[in-house]
Amino acid sequence: MLLLTGSAYAQEQVFNVQRYCVDEIPFKKGECDILGNEYSFVFLDTKKNDVVLFLTDTRLEYKIVSSGVLSSDPDYTRYTLENKSGQIEMKVNKQHTKMEFLYPNSRIYLTVGKSTKL
Repeated sequence: MLLLTGSAYAQEQVFNVQRYCVDEIPFKKGECDILGNEYSFVFLDTKKNDVVLFLTDTRLEYKIVSSGVLSSDPDYTRYTLENKSGQIEMKVNKQHTKMEFLYPNSRIYLTVGKSTKL
């Protein structure tokens, strides 16, 4: 069951990535095909419905299509994101310390520091 939530933050937040883990097919829980802590961050603007992921030298831009909290996983807010390549899911925990980008062929797990509001 998806519970729709109002915008928890009506302004842009910047999450500084402290560690990233990329798991590619076949998925193995807790294993990373690529691991690092190079300069990376996430912009989340729920007012403009924008998400931008800067992962080292890669920039990925998305529009938020929907968001909410699943009753089966109340510790995370789920976002459906979309760009010209299609749709993906993003999850952010309540403490804003973990983010996940769920693609069909890979998963990006981020450990993030305190967010900065712009």
